[in-house]
Amino acid sequence: MPRRPSGRFKWPDELKVKIIERIEGGEKIAVIARQVGAKESLVSKWVKDHRDALSRPVDRLGIVEVVGVARSHSHNSQPKLGIACDLHLGDMVLSIPVGYPGTHLAEILRALRAGQ
Repeated sequence: MPRRPSGRFKWPDELKVKIIERIEGGEKIAVIARQVGAKESLVSKWVKDHRDALSRPVDRLGIVEVVGVARSHSHNSQPKLGIACDLHLGDMVLSIPVGYPGTHLAEILRALRAGQ
């Protein structure tokens, strides 16, 4: 697991999404936290943040931050988990594929908001 300069673990967004999906499917936070080596309070925070994001109001651009899970199937029928979305900006649609780096998407959204 990569670490931040502070020494803390840097948990990949893709892993958080998979963990949240498992918890939403009924698995226990304590069990999953032990399996991945995270503190139970941290995993609980990820779930809370996810649920809070789903209830956030839409901003002036019509964008709301949501963490979700999309399933796509490749030609070999193996599911690929991750986040995917379409941003509708007037007549333009920006499609963000599964696996697109979350940090890059955050930069795009910050630039859009700054340009309002």
